[in-house]
Amino acid sequence: MDFRTKKSLFSLLAICGLSAAALVAGCGDEPTVQTATEKTQSSTVSAYRRQQISFFKGIDEPSSDEWEEMANKDERLKHDGFNIVTLSPPVLITERAGGQPRVILEGVAGSVTGTIDELHLGGLAVFVSPTTEVAGFDPRLDASEATLRQLTEDTLQWAATAEEKQAELFSPLTEYNLVLGTDAANKWSMEILPQIREKYRGELVARVVPDINTTVGSAGAVHDFELLDFRGYDYLMLDIEPHGESFDPARFDMAVDELIKRANAVARRDGLKGVLVEFGAWREAVGVEPFDGPELGEGGQAILAERMIHVSLRQTKGIFWLGWTLPGRGALDHMVEASLRLGWQ
Repeated sequence: MDFRTKKSLFSLLAICGLSAAALVAGCGDEPTVQTATEKTQSSTVSAYRRQQISFFKGIDEPSSDEWEEMANKDERLKHDGFNIVTLSPPVLITERAGGQPRVILEGVAGSVTGTIDELHLGGLAVFVSPTTEVAGFDPRLDASEATLRQLTEDTLQWAATAEEKQAELFSPLTEYNLVLGTDAANKWSMEILPQIREKYRGELVARVVPDINTTVGSAGAVHDFELLDFRGYDYLMLDIEPHGESFDPARFDMAVDELIKRANAVARRDGLKGVLVEFGAWREAVGVEPFDGPELGEGGQAILAERMIHVSLRQTKGIFWLGWTLPGRGALDHMVEASLRLGWQ
């Protein structure tokens, strides 16, 4: 079965200003945060050292609107067992706007550092994963020399920020094989990795979409993630969602199991520590924007989470769920939240 992650067409509309509430760690078996100071209202982190986590239980939040909501639900995250949050700052903001500033997106990117501090103060780890997927733009790029040069500059800046803030995980670019196409993604990744290693000392994640279903001459190729060279990374991460008009749990189990086995084989081939997976699914349609995937309803979304954890838990080093309060798919106050909470136990 072919998969292609198609995340929700969310709106990045928050400029700056985050809640001062700090989040609390969600997993009792993880080591405590090493800080030299107590939590303060100024949300300043002093001498924070990144956590060493044996298994990542993550929530991926693509919009800064949800970051603030999460800061108001710190006890809930702890209760649900999450130990890491993904933050995805937008890249190529000015270049893709024809050289003109995009104030809203620049404001969102500028709010990331404060959010990292808030999460770390509460004991949650952070995964910084820059993205080209923002409202109004196709995430895929024309891999021209000028674009790649700007992409490299943006990525290296975020790598430096991730190191300064002691983020636990860093990905150079979310779904970079989809964004650039297989050949260009491989070339760009191998060129930028040594530069990233000079700036970031934490663990690196190669975040890809498996089995891009494409036509001849377009970006990507079937099984393209197996054609990439992941040497130099620590983890391989697959972004997976059900597609088509209906959801068959048994077939989904089989397809995901096959994908993870293939990914583990690639991880062994290239000397990685293991595989991470991110899942998500639409509960219901929201707004007028089209999306790729079935509407599962409350029960179907909860079942998908249960099956996902069942198939992935013993074969991976971490599982991430896409969306905390995202309309139409977020976990908060829906059946899927209980499925995730119970699945970790």
